[in-house]
Amino acid sequence: MEPEDEVIRLHQYAQRHAQSSASPFRYPGGKGFLTAYLAERISHLGVESPVYVEPYCGGAGAALNLLKDGVVGSIHLNDLDPRIYSAWRAMIEECPRFLDRIASTPVTIETWRECRKIIEAAGDGYDFEVGFAAFFLNRTSTAGIIQGSGPIGGYEQTGKWKVDVRYYADTMIRRVKWVGSMANSIRLTNLPALQFLSKHAESFDSAHTFYFVDPPYVHAGSRLYLDAMNTVLHRQLAETLKSGRLSNWVLTYDDHPLIRQLYNGFRISQLEVRYSLRNARRAREILIAS
Repeated sequence: MEPEDEVIRLHQYAQRHAQSSASPFRYPGGKGFLTAYLAERISHLGVESPVYVEPYCGGAGAALNLLKDGVVGSIHLNDLDPRIYSAWRAMIEECPRFLDRIASTPVTIETWRECRKIIEAAGDGYDFEVGFAAFFLNRTSTAGIIQGSGPIGGYEQTGKWKVDVRYYADTMIRRVKWVGSMANSIRLTNLPALQFLSKHAESFDSAHTFYFVDPPYVHAGSRLYLDAMNTVLHRQLAETLKSGRLSNWVLTYDDHPLIRQLYNGFRISQLEVRYSLRNARRAREILIAS
């Protein structure tokens, strides 16, 4: 650890039980565990009903927790991946249909294979079937990885756990129903993150807006996310955040020399996080604040 780094001791912040999380997704690298820390940062804005913005929303674990807890008045979720975008839009705009599909879909290897075919053939824009397939694969695939992963328990279902072990229909129905009920407080877009930030930096009231930026990481991002970033995009994101156009932001990344170079001079804190991406590991992550 670099001597100048601070350490954010997450055990000092309240951690909600997994069953009380608001997001219906299981998500690789999800940041729901930062909810209490982000709530504290947002409270420093000193405004009523702040707007919370995520340009790379993924499973939106922290965003939905903060909305559910009343910490923020509204959230703006953006994700370039049409599969993730379609899942969120289906939950928000076609909620009853999505709920029926959760309850009626058989959780089998045959369904898993059908959903994978739908995902592989997905195009751009909104598609309900793509959205549900993405959601189903997230709940039934190893580590929640939608593409490039296999079903829990293996294709022959000879593993200790079976494909339906994370498909908690009652819990998911409850969470999705709540998401649908909050449609007026959730704005959703499907843009490249840098375009999104550039487009909306001027339209949001900076004093009332908090940005949580959790981009695809330098190491693992290329295999986990459709919108994986190369060095040029990491640099462009840094230029956007350092430009001063966005007043209140928190950024999370893997602890990589490129990122330390790009944000030299900013306050960098250490996060120690345990994930399970195919196998258990302890990831060394950093948090950078505006």
